[in-house]
Amino acid sequence: MEIGIIITWIIFCFVAGSVGEKRKIGFATTFLLSLLLSPLIGLIIAFNSDKKTDVSYASPAMTKLINEGDKLVIEKKYDEAIQKFILALPFSDKSPFTKFKLAKLYSIKKDFENSFKYLKSSIQDGFGDFEQINHDIELSYLRNTNEFKEFSENGYKNLIIKPETERAPSRIDELEKLSNLFEKGFLTQGEFEVQKQKLLTNNRNSEYRKSDES
Repeated sequence: MEIGIIITWIIFCFVAGSVGEKRKIGFATTFLLSLLLSPLIGLIIAFNSDKKTDVSYASPAMTKLINEGDKLVIEKKYDEAIQKFILALPFSDKSPFTKFKLAKLYSIKKDFENSFKYLKSSIQDGFGDFEQINHDIELSYLRNTNEFKEFSENGYKNLIIKPETERAPSRIDELEKLSNLFEKGFLTQGEFEVQKQKLLTNNRNSEYRKSDES
């Protein structure tokens, strides 16, 4: 009987630790407190700890880009903020919070495909604040789509997105590819800046042509 209680106690300590892993307190500290005090106390302490963000464990370069992106969001310069966040992604294997920010920005811009793509990717990377997903005003556009409703009803799994080949690459897609090449050492800093500027200029010219034609 006592062995069963001990095993149950340890299992609940692991559950509390998994909650703490997504917070600044971390898994180990939460698990230890749960073991010494109680799993319930460990959970309470974990929930009162601040949530981790990508900046919590990011490189200085990634932190700089994310902070710059956040300032641009406040200024409602959404396209520029998107570029900053995308350039920050290659610095980390998992960037759930940055990808969630991208999902919100694309939702604001009513870009369903990219918003859904980054929302799914953020969840796959560990973003689990479904309360925020279901109530954040910046995701209102996305939540009103049938695809999102089906996605949420399926437990945020089995999302089907049209293949990339069905659409022409967007400026953001090209910037993401460019930043990946730079981070992997295929482009120097100077080459990266030149190609980025060329890409942005070409896209502006394309937008102007479309505007003239309409």
